[in-house]
Amino acid sequence: MPRVKLAGVLVALAGGRDEVEVEGFTVKEVLESLSSVSQKLYRRVVGDGGRLRPDIYIAVNDVDIRLLSGLSTQVKKDDVVLILAYIHPG
Repeated sequence: MPRVKLAGVLVALAGGRDEVEVEGFTVKEVLESLSSVSQKLYRRVVGDGGRLRPDIYIAVNDVDIRLLSGLSTQVKKDDVVLILAYIHPG
């Protein structure tokens, strides 16, 4: 199972865990699996229509998924998926 590392406010939404293991062969499937960890976490990361919220950054093995295949980026068993929410100035 891929490991998902969470940062910032997302840790609180995962019950204080900064790392979880979920099922999935693509980033999209990994994100869908987050709903089993916490519905609040899933809704904070994924918006309407299954699209990422604009302030969410995701990397697979330290490579931005926008440079790969986006939500279709494949993930393997030992991959690390980093998810964080950008901090916006007030």
